Amino acid sequence: MTDEQLATMHSLLAEYHRNLAKEALLDVVQLYHADLAQRLADEAAQIPRRTATLERLRGLEQQKTEALSTNDVPGSKTRADERQV
Repeated sequence: MTDEQLATMHSLLAEYHRNLAKEALLDVVQLYHADLAQRLADEAAQIPRRTATLERLRGLEQQKTEALSTNDVPGSKTRADERQV
């Protein structure tokens, strides 16, 4: 399931629970469905942000991995080697 599909699913569930809240006869049931609808809507809004954050973190980790692998080349000095000299 893609992030877009997940966000859409959360939005649909939020709308469904909003409708249930409107139709509910008991106050406690109305509050439950209204609260759940708000939580689902909030979650749907957060999914794209979390995806963007994860992509940035993966990019940084990849850069670190590449930087470390270039230091592993035989004959190249690392900072630890330079301090020992």
